Amino acid sequence: MIPRGLGADAEEFVDVGAVMQVPSMGPWFVTAGGREVILCRRDGEIVAFSGNCTHNFARLSEGEVEGNVVICPKHGARFDCSTGKAMSSLCSDLPRVEVRISGRRVLVRRS
Repeated sequence: MIPRGLGADAEEFVDVGAVMQVPSMGPWFVTAGGREVILCRRDGEIVAFSGNCTHNFARLSEGEVEGNVVICPKHGARFDCSTGKAMSSLCSDLPRVEVRISGRRVLVRRS
């Protein structure tokens, strides 16, 4: 189930695009409130994680993509963009970013 609506904290979220822009497989990289974010689909919902490597803060959008795996451009660490799980012992999991859907738009928490 995709969380819907904004409620009282609407100013805490930023519109990053249309739901249809998030691919069925693989990541979609966006900037939200000045930070890099990875959006991905998992089990019918849209999930978001920090778009920076947890080891050296490199921009993962500058790395390679293999299916749902994002590869850090600095040292090759791998992350599953649908779960945020690190696939390398050098890194911790990517921090989750809250996502909301308003109509057909994707919104993510600013910070």
